[in-house]
Amino acid sequence: MRDFITEFGVRQALWTSNSVIFAIVGFLVSLVAIGGLAYLAIRRKDRLLLLITLVAIGAFWHAFNYTLIFTGFIRAVPDWYNKGIPFYYLIAPAAYFFVLVSLFPRVKWPRSIALHLLPFTFGLIDIIPYALASPQEKIALLEQIVHNMQIGVQHDYGFIDQRWHYVGRFSMAFVYLIAQWRLIYLHDIEVWPISFTDRRNVIYFSIIYTGHVLMQSGMVLSLMTNVQQSSFMMQDTDELTVISIFYLLFSCWVLQQLLRNLRLKNENYG
Repeated sequence: MRDFITEFGVRQALWTSNSVIFAIVGFLVSLVAIGGLAYLAIRRKDRLLLLITLVAIGAFWHAFNYTLIFTGFIRAVPDWYNKGIPFYYLIAPAAYFFVLVSLFPRVKWPRSIALHLLPFTFGLIDIIPYALASPQEKIALLEQIVHNMQIGVQHDYGFIDQRWHYVGRFSMAFVYLIAQWRLIYLHDIEVWPISFTDRRNVIYFSIIYTGHVLMQSGMVLSLMTNVQQSSFMMQDTDELTVISIFYLLFSCWVLQQLLRNLRLKNENYG
């Protein structure tokens, strides 16, 4: 392990900082939760579990991939870089539909649901140039990125300017977020009866998810207005600690969903 850190670590003195430690704990908690929820979602064919699993997987890969870049370890697995772009576009719609189905359990999938997958398709197409690059080109690019993160939004391995992925993704997130809170505001528990626990669960999720989106969107705004300053922010452990804490809170909420569903199963069969 020490040889691995020596060979690939870029910020060896900082990779044990609070921001990275919180992120690692979040990864471990999230992995356990994702594995359990994915198993239950497939076995029960439960769309709520499927939706929250998609949100958790997207958030996990985003945080995990950034941590690999931050520490420099992404150079050990160059093929992992940018593969999450399509899945990041699924986080916001999956979160919205999770709230929709939670508050209105009898609602059917809208016929227009395929439209929500279009950004995923565009993201899938845009990762092709990097996927087709030679191993030497990938490593050379990652060597630049881990030392200067603004290269991550300036490289030409894609069909569009890479910074527009950030802008598009977080613009989408805000639109879905507004619609998500509108659902909570409009929900009438007498017309659409659900338990108090289920409603509270949705509100807790929305609060944590909103905080996570706001923290990350602040960095995106900086990216568009001052690239050099944003590059510094994306490497500063103090700035990243709060984001890591929000990710850890989200991971704990996802784990709580797993435990909650396991408990419900035991009650049903007890």
